[in-house]
Amino acid sequence: MSDAGLWLPAGGLLVGLAFGIIVQRQRFCLVAAVGNLAVMGDWRHLHAFLAAFAVAIAGTQWLEAGGWVAVSDSAYRGARFDWLGVGFGGLIFGFGATLAGGCAARTLVRSAEGNLGGWMALLSFALAAYLAQFGFLSPARVALSNATAIMLSSGDNSIAMLSDVSPAVAGILAAIVCVVLLVVLGRGAHDRHLIASGGAIGALVVAAWWITGNLARDEFNPVPPSALNISGPLARMAHYLLTGDGAPGFGIPFVLGTVAGAAASAFVRGAFHWRWPPVRSIPYLLIGGMLMGIGAITAGGCNIGQALSGVSTLSLGSLVAAGAMFSGTLLGVKWLERRS
Repeated sequence: MSDAGLWLPAGGLLVGLAFGIIVQRQRFCLVAAVGNLAVMGDWRHLHAFLAAFAVAIAGTQWLEAGGWVAVSDSAYRGARFDWLGVGFGGLIFGFGATLAGGCAARTLVRSAEGNLGGWMALLSFALAAYLAQFGFLSPARVALSNATAIMLSSGDNSIAMLSDVSPAVAGILAAIVCVVLLVVLGRGAHDRHLIASGGAIGALVVAAWWITGNLARDEFNPVPPSALNISGPLARMAHYLLTGDGAPGFGIPFVLGTVAGAAASAFVRGAFHWRWPPVRSIPYLLIGGMLMGIGAITAGGCNIGQALSGVSTLSLGSLVAAGAMFSGTLLGVKWLERRS
């Protein structure tokens, strides 16, 4: 394997280790961000997401503007705008994450902490993602996308391209908006540790683009650059276990590194405990995981892959998916509130 080829698995593992440690220590989670805000008016976890968006967008657009990474070649960009797929899939994912008790990243970390309920949700998530990506659900998903997707004449669904501005300008403006919202919303309730953790996660998104789009670039075997993602690698891991077919790339080592980093952090902090979930919660965990898997693949990624890595490219589809995921999570929180 060439030096460039080694960067994909090695880089994925290293970035995953750092990501797992941060998420385990700071509880970085979409469900926590939306649930805490909706139930208690607590903005702190949402501030972490805004910090992550600001750093990820600014850094990714800088890499694209400088010509260091061909971000426009990634799966998030292109002429195809699958508005119904990303919107409907995002809603399903968000609702499922609420039932499962955590988003894609948090589900991985809960499993690494010894939470058997997390393992139930994770296995259901991985199996459903496999079925939606490679199994019997795939034809229906593809047919829905083909019937409703719009082909944009610009050839690129980037907000920068559609607005006819440079990636550098679009990145700076978008990052400023995120920072302003961070400062204004929930004034006085800022947690510098959560904000710093969000910024660090945003930096890991940028690092992933740099690794996959620059350090691992192979002129003889070109592969589109990518960043952090969980649902796709989980589907490919299930596919590999069932068929023996597939290559690790960047995504699978990233997921494995996330679990390893979170487990190591949990052990060091004394937070690792084998825990069995309440029996009444098991159906929610399994159904929530299933909805997360189907929703993420339909939307083109989970809240990390589509709503963070994708948004860092300023993809219109990713922005729609992110909004749908936040909305679906809010619907789930409100539904659980009414049932309690």
